Amino acid sequence: MSQENSAIKFKNIGFVVAHSEEEARRLALAKFPQLTEGNYKLVQDEDCLDTWFSSWLWPISVFDGINNPDNEEIKYYYPTNDLVTAPEIIFFWVARMIMAGEEYRGEEPFKNVYFTGIVRDKLGRKMSKSLGNSPDPIELIEKYGADGVRMGMLLSSPAGNDLPFDEAVCEQGRNFCNKIWNAFRLIKGWEVADIQQPKENKIAANWFDNSLISKYAEIDDLFLKYRLSEALTVIYKLFWDDFCAWYLEIIKPEFGKPIDKETYLLTLHYFEDLLLLLHPFMPFITEELYHAIFIRQKGESIMTAQCKLQFKDIDNKILHDFEKVKEIIAGIRTIRHQKNISPKEKLTLYAFGDYKFSDLDDIIMKSGNIEGIEFCEVKNKEIFEEDFNRCASFIVGTTEFAVPLGKLINAEEEIAKIQEEIAYLEGFLRSVNAKLANEKFVANAKPEVVENERKKQADAELKIQTLKTGIANLKI
Repeated sequence: MSQENSAIKFKNIGFVVAHSEEEARRLALAKFPQLTEGNYKLVQDEDCLDTWFSSWLWPISVFDGINNPDNEEIKYYYPTNDLVTAPEIIFFWVARMIMAGEEYRGEEPFKNVYFTGIVRDKLGRKMSKSLGNSPDPIELIEKYGADGVRMGMLLSSPAGNDLPFDEAVCEQGRNFCNKIWNAFRLIKGWEVADIQQPKENKIAANWFDNSLISKYAEIDDLFLKYRLSEALTVIYKLFWDDFCAWYLEIIKPEFGKPIDKETYLLTLHYFEDLLLLLHPFMPFITEELYHAIFIRQKGESIMTAQCKLQFKDIDNKILHDFEKVKEIIAGIRTIRHQKNISPKEKLTLYAFGDYKFSDLDDIIMKSGNIEGIEFCEVKNKEIFEEDFNRCASFIVGTTEFAVPLGKLINAEEEIAKIQEEIAYLEGFLRSVNAKLANEKFVANAKPEVVENERKKQADAELKIQTLKTGIANLKI
C-alpha cells in the first residue's frame, strides 16, 4: 500500500496479507496507525503467485505452450521421457507438473522420474550454504579434473540413496583417468609388425570379446533400470581388471619386440568400445582419446557415435575357464611373492587330478612365466625326484597345483618364517584351550558358540601339524 505525501503522490510504506480487500484494509489500518481514511491507496501485488505456481507450468511454458499451445516445438518435445530431480520436492514440483500437464495438455509431461540422493558431509549433515559444509566444485575440478569429480561422485551415489561426500572419491576418479590415459599410451607405444598372431593373443582376444559382450548386456540392463552407479562400477571393473590387468598384460609384447597387426587393431577397437561405454560418465577424456585413437572425419564426435557392440551368443565356457585360469596364475604369483622368487625366474607347474584347461595353457605359461605344465593323475615322490619335499602347492576347484622350488628358496629362511607362524598359532590355540577349559563358559555359552571355539581349536591344531611337517621336509 502507499500513502500520499507532498513530494510524491504515493509512497510505498509496507504490505499486509489477506484473503479479501476488506480484510486487507482492516489489517492495514491496524498495522499502520498513520493511515487515515482517504490518505492511502491499497494496491494488490501483480506478481504474488505461489512460489511453485510458475514452476509447475515449466514443461509447457518453456516451449510457449500456454500462449501458443500448438506450436512445433511443444508438439516435438512434449511429453519427454525422464525428469531428474531431488526427492524433497516431489509434491512441490513433480506432482504439480504432472497435474498441470494432465489439465492443460491432456497427458503427463514425462514418463519416468529419477530421484537423486542428497549429498551429505562426513557428519551426515545435508550440505548447505548456511552450514558452510559444501566443497567448492571449481576447486575440486582444478585439483582432480572434471571427469575425475564426475566419476567419483557417480561411483558413490547408488540410486535412491544419499551420497556421503568424501574428497577421496574424487581422487579415485582422477586415478581412473590416469589409468585410461596410461593404457592408451601403452597401446600406442607398441611397434606393430605384419607377423603371425600368437596363440595366447588369439585366446585373450576371444575371451575379452565374450567378456565385453556379457558386460555390455549387464550394463544395458542396469541403464534400463536407472542403476547408473552400478553401471559405472561394471564399466570401471571391465576397464581396470579385465582390459588392463589381464588382456593388456597377456598380449603385451616382450621388451623390444613388436606386436602382431591383427591383435593391435583388435585392441584399438576394444579400447574404442570402452570409451563409448565410459562417455556418458566421463565426457572429456573420452572425447579427447576418441580423436587420438583413430583418424576422424571433420565434425565427428564421440557424442554422436553409435556403439558398435551388439548382443550375441556368449561363449560361457571361455568365460568360466578363464576365471579358473586367473586363479591358477594368481596362485603362481602368490608363491613367487611368498618365496621371494623373481618374476623373471621360469618355473615348472604340475597339475594333479582332473585338469580341464589345456586349451588355455599358453595363457598360463606366458602370464605365470611357466616353462612347462606337467599333468599327473596322482601326486607322488617319483614325479618330483629330489624336489618332492621342496614344493609349494595350491588348489583351484578340485585340481591341485604344485611348483617345485628346488634351490630357488633358502631353507633356513623358510624354516624361520614357518616357526614364526607356528608360534602365533600356538598362542592362539592356548587362548582357545583356556576358553574351553572354563567350565562356566562351556555351561553358559550358546551351543553354537562353543562349537565354533572347538572348530577353531581343531583348525589351529591341523595347521600347526602341517607347518611342522613342512619344516621336517625342508630339513631333509
